[in-house]
Amino acid sequence: MPILAVYLYVSLKPTHSITLKFYFFSAILVLWVSDIFRIYINPEITDTNSKDPALVTSLYIYSLSGVLYTLAYYKVRKLKWNKATFASIAFIVGVAIIYFLYFKFISKSIIKDFKTPFVVQMVSLIFPLAWAANIGDSNSRKKLATNYFLPACILAISSAALFAFNKYKLFQPKLDAAVLIFYGYAQVLNINGFRKTSK
Repeated sequence: MPILAVYLYVSLKPTHSITLKFYFFSAILVLWVSDIFRIYINPEITDTNSKDPALVTSLYIYSLSGVLYTLAYYKVRKLKWNKATFASIAFIVGVAIIYFLYFKFISKSIIKDFKTPFVVQMVSLIFPLAWAANIGDSNSRKKLATNYFLPACILAISSAALFAFNKYKLFQPKLDAAVLIFYGYAQVLNINGFRKTSK
């Protein structure tokens, strides 16, 4: 995250929105703090009655980045409810994904303290997905959404889902690398998308 923060800083131009600068820098900072807590996650805890405060705290903090990215996407293009076809579809798909993952796969497997943070995290990722899709409804901003923001949201959701699924179902340490790749590349796409917002 520090490297991405530097990359974001050197990419700034006077024509970039000050508000967008704040949202994107804040999101990177929040994710960095979340990563710090993830360092202290106990990889051995898979018992459903166990507790892992570092994991829970990390997920709640991570959720804040979803709020910040939602605000950033809204700043790029405000949501018009009468012209929100893509946004509505994306939101419905996102809810379906959460339902499918949580109730069909991991609700009975994950530790009790992890259930609420997991749902909060996933919900916080649905809203950026919907707002990114809203950007795609604009002819002038469509490439910005399809090339950067939408893939970033999909990768972020995939990363969060794979993390939970692997920790409590698959137990494959090698998949942790995929989680990190999805997560890291999502942030790279977000920053590159931000660079393109310069007027």
